[in-house]
Amino acid sequence: MTRLVLCALLMLMSAVALADNAPEKTSGSSAAPTKDAKPKNLLKPTNDPDSWQLELTEGGKGDMKADGDAIVFHVTEADGTNWHVQAYQTGLDLKNGKDYVIKFKLKAPQASELLVLGLINQDDWHEIGLHEEFGPSDDFKQYEFTFKANDVVPNNNRIGFVLGADKGTVSVKDLVLIEK
Repeated sequence: MTRLVLCALLMLMSAVALADNAPEKTSGSSAAPTKDAKPKNLLKPTNDPDSWQLELTEGGKGDMKADGDAIVFHVTEADGTNWHVQAYQTGLDLKNGKDYVIKFKLKAPQASELLVLGLINQDDWHEIGLHEEFGPSDDFKQYEFTFKANDVVPNNNRIGFVLGADKGTVSVKDLVLIEK
């Protein structure tokens, strides 16, 4: 009798151990992503100044601050060279040959020329497929551009704005970069 109870106990413990090691199953789930899965934003929060690298060169001067759900860049001195005030999110791991979509809302009442660019984040700073120009907007305007990344550097690319053509404010919100 003792032997029978001991055997039953060992079988029960084995069954419990096997169940603990078995893959977990939940109804209706699968390992493959669904069509409804939202693509991951590759960028940091738009309205966090720590997400941005503000570059001020030669006569370009400015600052940035969060304002609600937007980041606001204020160009206080423009010296005639637009890239003397730039703002970027860096450290992006983009893949050669992949298509990406960048979306954002931007308001820039005083701007005559703004650029959104993708570049490598090291010397020679070459572009990687994103170069779009747009002009002033008194209210937030939605922008969306698709580009194919090329000649990227692993984990060392950047996406951002060339702001230094004119003095004034440029507000950006809802900035999203996704792989297509």
